[in-house]
Amino acid sequence: MFRPFLCIALAFALGSLSALASPEAVIAEMDKIQNESATRTASIGLCFIPLSGEPSDADGYRIDTALIPASTMKAITTATANEILSPDFKFQTRLETAGVIDEEGTLVGNLVIKGGGDPTLAESGISSTFARWKTAMQNAGIKKIAGSIVGDASIFGTKRVSDSWPWNDFGNYYGSGPCGLTFHQNQFFASFSTPSVGGKAPLIGTDPKLPGVKFFNEMRVGSSGSGDNGYIYGSPYGQIFYLRGTVPDRSGSFTIRGALPDPAFFCARAFTKYLSSGGFEVTHEPSTVRLMSDAGESLAARKIIHEQESGTLKEIMYSTNMKSVNLRAECIFRMIGHEVKGKGTINASADAIRDHWSAKGVDMTGSYIDDGAGLSRANLVTPRQMAEILYHAAKHEDFDAFKYTLPVAGQSGTLRSIGGGSSASGRVRAKSGTIGRVRNYAGYIDARSGEKYAFAIFMTNYSGDLGTIKSQIVRVWSKMVAM
Repeated sequence: MFRPFLCIALAFALGSLSALASPEAVIAEMDKIQNESATRTASIGLCFIPLSGEPSDADGYRIDTALIPASTMKAITTATANEILSPDFKFQTRLETAGVIDEEGTLVGNLVIKGGGDPTLAESGISSTFARWKTAMQNAGIKKIAGSIVGDASIFGTKRVSDSWPWNDFGNYYGSGPCGLTFHQNQFFASFSTPSVGGKAPLIGTDPKLPGVKFFNEMRVGSSGSGDNGYIYGSPYGQIFYLRGTVPDRSGSFTIRGALPDPAFFCARAFTKYLSSGGFEVTHEPSTVRLMSDAGESLAARKIIHEQESGTLKEIMYSTNMKSVNLRAECIFRMIGHEVKGKGTINASADAIRDHWSAKGVDMTGSYIDDGAGLSRANLVTPRQMAEILYHAAKHEDFDAFKYTLPVAGQSGTLRSIGGGSSASGRVRAKSGTIGRVRNYAGYIDARSGEKYAFAIFMTNYSGDLGTIKSQIVRVWSKMVAM
């Protein structure tokens, strides 16, 4: 008497199985998208690998075409750091004396702020950081400095940005290059008054103030709903900045963010000012190891008097991927090179990343890595390479620490605005990648069948509007979820 119910159950199960999509259906969807007007002239690619299988099970559409990864490069950077540095890794910053402390408490020599590449140093407040440092100096018996406060950013070298970064990026906060002594997110604020639409937007000032920096202000006032279209043009270590574009009309003022030209020097100068304003004498002007080296000067032997640590790498990776923070990704990228190759340079970091995944069996032929954040259009990765890296990352004992940092479609981070209300919502966890005419996603998909996939979908040089491109991507995700 139970046979009717058994038949119903079997029919339901067979119906569910028949509703599942095949890999061929996913590939066919990509082929259809390639021929649509928004992407007809674009270079697109997709690769997916079942986590229960092997890398040789990779399937997709044009999986070996090298494309611009944009910010999905952060997935490679953080996945690598998760394994090489470990989720519990912490960046360290030190205060060091380069000289001797005499009987009266005078440091005859220099106080060195030794940067350890921490992207979060003084992020929550400059004064609280300086107060901690002053206390450390007092505990070391220092009452006066007969010398300079020197910023040491040498851990990452002097080349702060890739040669291939766009000129209109690295004067702005999101293009602030990493610094061995990154400080206060390497950013400043520029405020403008907005007296009349179409007219000039006078520069009120910057916070913090930047003595020695000349601003040429060409900023105009846009309509009230035009948003922030203001850009800052300037180079690392530069002293001339151009302010261009428009800021929206509104009562009061409008503020945009720029990149500090020399974070190490700013840190040394600001700390000098902080001490002096509190009656603590520093006899010489602030400097940096870079400036001293250029002048043929060197520091005496050093002694550590204070060490402080950042939060864990796991915590830093979370904000890096959830909010797509370029500076954090770049500092992590450089630290990989420092730890593996002994150099925190772009080339050393790129080599360390390639070596790491090559050793796991990923063929990195044709890939090109010129930064860790994905701002460079010179970066090249194939969908297969990206998917294989993510596949191997999922096999690592610390995978959960990395996976936790990736946004969820329709729910969190940079994926909050895509996939909501579709079958992909909550089932796609990935890093997004967006620069001009590039839209990518790389991460993991939980299919309804119970299978999990590492995937990468890249779209380069599309001509359609972003809404259309995002809907195309959701169509592919939905097919994959149905596998």
